[in-house]
Amino acid sequence: MNARWLTYGLAAAFALVGPALFLRNINLSDWGMLIVELGFALWLVSPFVLITLAVRSDRFSVMGALIATILAGLFGAWFYTELTFHFTTKSDAQDAIAMLFVAAYQHAIIILTLGLFFFVGWFQARRK
Repeated sequence: MNARWLTYGLAAAFALVGPALFLRNINLSDWGMLIVELGFALWLVSPFVLITLAVRSDRFSVMGALIATILAGLFGAWFYTELTFHFTTKSDAQDAIAMLFVAAYQHAIIILTLGLFFFVGWFQARRK
């Protein structure tokens, strides 16, 4: 299987985890907050949109994007399920807000991983 398509597939699968568990935790009966809640769901998908844009641009390593997808996706999936089902923690009133910060951490993981692979690739090309 091509690494590019594997990255796209994993990014799509991991992108569904956050919004699905976030929408499970919030009250969808208040129609006035629907736009805000959909905006939050889009924010949770945005790290994986960043991955797909990086893979599509051909400026970044596909293997670096695959590794970034796996790292950010597993971190997010673990954290989202922990905040939803509380395997090792107790329920808190700020669980939904904590879910919003997971996407920021995923962005940081992705940017640092892609930056590292970009720098290594640039350094290797410069040495040749």
